[in-house]
Amino acid sequence: MKISYYTATGNSFVMYDSVGKALTYEEKSDLVLNNVGDRDGMIFVEKKDGFFMDYFNRDGQRAEFCGNGARSFVRYLHDAGYIKENVVFDSFAGQVEGHLVDGEIMIKMPKIRTDDKLGSVSGHYVVVGVPHYVIFVDDVKNVDVKKLGFRLRNELDANIDFVEIKDHEIEMRTYERGVEAETKACGTGATASAYVSRITQQWHVQKINVSVPGGKLKVIFKGKDIYLQGGVDNV
Repeated sequence: MKISYYTATGNSFVMYDSVGKALTYEEKSDLVLNNVGDRDGMIFVEKKDGFFMDYFNRDGQRAEFCGNGARSFVRYLHDAGYIKENVVFDSFAGQVEGHLVDGEIMIKMPKIRTDDKLGSVSGHYVVVGVPHYVIFVDDVKNVDVKKLGFRLRNELDANIDFVEIKDHEIEMRTYERGVEAETKACGTGATASAYVSRITQQWHVQKINVSVPGGKLKVIFKGKDIYLQGGVDNV
């Protein structure tokens, strides 16, 4: 097995290079359950017409997309010598652009969809490849993410993001579906939270810094496109 380990602003992944080797869903799920341990998920690096990212959460189930997983995917392609600085690859959420920028990895995120679905706590339901429910709070550090996140995750079958508004920045904590716990970061959650914050707070900014337990992410708005940028390390 060609396995390596990456962390992206606190999200931790196992990278499995299966280029030239066809694996079934069941084989992938078994590999995840036997190798991920306390990491957040496993990323399968495949190549068909071009590169393809297949992402599985810690629970052994496929997810359509993972923002920090996609950034780690780009870093791996670079580290393995598959690409230099730019790539377009496929995922179950569609095509993704990836770029190396100033030592960090930036990706173009899937188109955002909104829904009026509501849970027992007021929030904003947003799909960024995967569903998120964004809840604004006064003090994110004192939110019981484990208890409240678990309840709302099961109500809405979505990832739950708790967001505190700062001065044109946000601080976020996420309960992740498929990990079934709070994670140190969430790229799709950062994107969903920045998108909702920008609209509700009427911020006319092109970049929103997002603080998460694992560090900082940048969500960048360019016309109708949204990009996610931050560091990725091979550990």
